Amino acid sequence: MPTVRTAKHVLVLVDNVTAMTRLLDVVDLFEGDFRVGLRFVWNSADPTPNGLAELFAAKGVFPLSADEIDDRPFDLAITAGHSGLLRIKAPILSLPHGIRYTKIVAEPSRAEPSRAEPSRAEPSRAEPSRAEPSRAEPSRAEPSRAEPSRAEPSRAFGLSPELLLAGGRPIPSAIVLSHDEQLARLRASAPQAAEVAVVTGDPCYDRLRASIPWRPHYRLALGADGDQTVIAVSSTWRKNSLLGEVSELYERLLAELPVDDFRVVAILHPHIWYEHGPHQVHRWLAPHQRSGLMVVPPEHGWRAALVAADLLIGDHGSVTAYGAALGRPTSLAAFPESAVAPDSAVALLGSHAPRLDLTQPILPQLWKTVAEHTPERSAALHQMITSRPGEAAEHLRTLCYSMLGLAEPRTEPGVPPDTARGLPDGDWPWRPTAMHVTGKVHGGCEISLDRHPAEMIPAGRIPERSHLVVAADHPGRRLRAVADVLVLTDAERWGRHAETWLREAISSHRGLQLAAAVCGDSCIVRTRSGDQARLSGTDDPALYASAMFEWLATGRELADISAGLTVNGRPVAVS
Repeated sequence: MPTVRTAKHVLVLVDNVTAMTRLLDVVDLFEGDFRVGLRFVWNSADPTPNGLAELFAAKGVFPLSADEIDDRPFDLAITAGHSGLLRIKAPILSLPHGIRYTKIVAEPSRAEPSRAEPSRAEPSRAEPSRAEPSRAEPSRAEPSRAEPSRAEPSRAFGLSPELLLAGGRPIPSAIVLSHDEQLARLRASAPQAAEVAVVTGDPCYDRLRASIPWRPHYRLALGADGDQTVIAVSSTWRKNSLLGEVSELYERLLAELPVDDFRVVAILHPHIWYEHGPHQVHRWLAPHQRSGLMVVPPEHGWRAALVAADLLIGDHGSVTAYGAALGRPTSLAAFPESAVAPDSAVALLGSHAPRLDLTQPILPQLWKTVAEHTPERSAALHQMITSRPGEAAEHLRTLCYSMLGLAEPRTEPGVPPDTARGLPDGDWPWRPTAMHVTGKVHGGCEISLDRHPAEMIPAGRIPERSHLVVAADHPGRRLRAVADVLVLTDAERWGRHAETWLREAISSHRGLQLAAAVCGDSCIVRTRSGDQARLSGTDDPALYASAMFEWLATGRELADISAGLTVNGRPVAVS
């Protein structure tokens, strides 16, 4: 016997992790209401459940089995998918799990249930309240088995009558749209479905905009608390995506961009993670992550990364369009014109965003994109994404409660900014574990350094007169063996044994010029002659080991350092 007896029961029908992340924005609209109970279930008509069990567990959700939903009455079902809806015995609220109607892909010729589903007659429903779309209830008789899927080249995914209708009537009781232009396209493609469509705005985009004041917080998590430039690289899924077409982009960016001036963050569509598996994705990107690439997880962190970004590189996915609408200067590394719906927000993005040419240096192209960016472009895209900016939570809650036949709670529906969850939480997460460093000592105590990740640079392009800095825990044996500077990056954990490591590193690596130990914001360096110094400042402490290498390369001694030392223009204390 449950402790709380709820009056209304809502089924959240979850296709996959992508859908779950969007549904979570909407189910929070029921918070604080003891009258409403929510139960979740995986929609077995979707073929990609990978990662969903883990996400359910992380959110404290105990999902129902597919069989259990047949034996329980529900007053409302909420879904962000199209498949397997004919078996549902409750009014269905259909939500988008991105910017709706943007891609042209093959879709089933019927909105059919999974093969395991029995044919079920449609139960009766209560009369809709005033705010529910008015319509005659469609018949839910089982449609005939579909023919093989076939794409309609001029129609965006989700607009076909075959996907939205059964027996000539809409399958969902309400179809949520973010923009009036989507309603116009739906009316032209499936007028019966348009009868139950409701334009509410975009809850995901509203949360992005609500997160803008937290931009400094997100940037700090990415190690960009000064003049650093944050570049977000977003990829949707399928073979015509950024990752599918130009996976070498990550290597190119990391090789070209100076470590201390740029932060590069990868945002990958959840379907990439759960098609290939997180283990595989991390294995593919392991050298890139060792070289400074920060990869946000599939469930959270991507909105914060977009808000933190100064520049965006993407493709035809919704995340790229969201970022461009936020005002981020955007370049397209992949953009399959034939896969983009002509009248969509993404098509508008493609009409003005420049294409990245990987046969040319990337950084000049990015600066050109910044120089040519105008607020008007972002404003035009913003206007195409939502017709109800900032209002989605209010409209959606009104719609949900009208379908349940309940008065809304007196509290305001929440639109919380994102936390920094999913962004790095360790020290110096962007620091490569192996770097080629060039430097110069100017005048008395001014040292300038330029660092690039060693693993991303081909042997023929190693900067002249550079020295090699390698972390002691780097997996590359040969890189460690030829290092000029070896760095113990977690000396705090070693305690007094860090001094022992410094001595042994110098004695056991014949070519090593300096051993260094990073402890908090300080770096202790030791020379082959046994001299030591501690340097402290506001930058990556490993930077100071390179500064000392360049200092010693001029014939000076550690003891020659006087007050007033600066590294890359910032003061450094020496003791």
